[in-house]
Amino acid sequence: MALIRSLTTGTTSLQAHQQRLDVISNNIANVNTVGYKASEATFVDQLSQVMNLGVGPSNIAQGGTGGVDPLQIGLGVRMGAVRTDFSQGSIRTTNRALDVAIAGDGFFALSSNGTQLYSRAGNFSLDKNGNLVDSVSGAFVQGYNDKVDATGKIVKDSSGTNVLDRNLTNVVISPNVKSSPRQTQNVQMAGNLNASLQTGETAQTSVSVYDNIGISHVMNLTFTKSATANEYAITGTVDGQNVTLPASAATVTFNPDGSLSTPLSFDIKATDLNTALGSGTPFDPTKDVTIELAQSGNLLNGITQFAGQSSVNLVSQDGYAAGNLSSLSVDSTGRIFGGFTNSQTEVLGQIAVAKFTNPSGLTKQGDSLFSVSPNSGLPNIGTASDIFSSVKIEGGALEDSNVDLTTQFTDLISTQRAFEAASRTITISDQFLQEINSLKR
Repeated sequence: MALIRSLTTGTTSLQAHQQRLDVISNNIANVNTVGYKASEATFVDQLSQVMNLGVGPSNIAQGGTGGVDPLQIGLGVRMGAVRTDFSQGSIRTTNRALDVAIAGDGFFALSSNGTQLYSRAGNFSLDKNGNLVDSVSGAFVQGYNDKVDATGKIVKDSSGTNVLDRNLTNVVISPNVKSSPRQTQNVQMAGNLNASLQTGETAQTSVSVYDNIGISHVMNLTFTKSATANEYAITGTVDGQNVTLPASAATVTFNPDGSLSTPLSFDIKATDLNTALGSGTPFDPTKDVTIELAQSGNLLNGITQFAGQSSVNLVSQDGYAAGNLSSLSVDSTGRIFGGFTNSQTEVLGQIAVAKFTNPSGLTKQGDSLFSVSPNSGLPNIGTASDIFSSVKIEGGALEDSNVDLTTQFTDLISTQRAFEAASRTITISDQFLQEINSLKR
């Protein structure tokens, strides 16, 4: 019986270390798997055979004896647990717009065939319908398309409840998405009018402004030197047609030091622009165009009257035409930005993040995906900029495997030596049995 027990014990060691080798082999195989988390096998001893329960000490004062410990012989080893190391893997820049990595705790939320899944691998892409999907499994990336404000915060309803709690959906970037046009409402100008201009001489500047549907119109402003010192008359046209300017902008006056005296700005009525164009109402009548010649409190930061060449130019205007999608990017809060051909950038969606009380309790589903288990707890889902301030999203990057080859090879050596030692105990036990069998000769 004793020899049979040693054979069994050696066998359990072979089995346990074979399983540990399986874990190590899997780690090494996944050293280049995006978002992979290394596993570690831990052993526990099996039940022991109790040969003697032991006895407690007798009354020493009456000449008794001390206690005797139980006599126990172990029955081998078994795999106790396979733990997952969720420490951060290194972040590798890929410069691919839809590659996304998580720095910190958390998982990407995915949906496949109605099943909620989770992953650390952010190698995403768009399918032909514009769905943001996992490139390997095709699972839909979950997030929000219209319930996140400009700062990435979750929009709340009138009761203060997070609307995202009931609006998690597939992130979709429509292939036909466009940036809507914006009518010009503010024009800022700067430059110089030559102080040496004579009465009747002019300086002109042209500005492109946009109407309500994004059509560009050329607005021309002419500054004509008046007989009065430091004074100019202003006239304007739009697409070559005279446009009525407000009475306050009939003249512009400069101070003796060359800074602008009046006006600082004036409004051109949208209705006057429409009248000049004579083609309906391309300009929204409720949105006038403000021409700013100088900033209040900084009169030299605008149009001046100094000696030198006349050069009045556009500094900025806030209108633009419609634009087509030309590029995508993801910021540190998980917001997906679209860059458009009209030089505008708009938020198109938000990638959700899920956190678990016990991520080690998640069940691996293959394809770098995890699912909820009874011991993982339910996910807490939100955004990196709202409820998960410790989580940062890295766009144009991927998280590499956190497998440390040095550690794996060291464990591989110790596992090999333990396996060899267990094999040796079985060999020696076999030799003992042979000796016993030869006793009858």
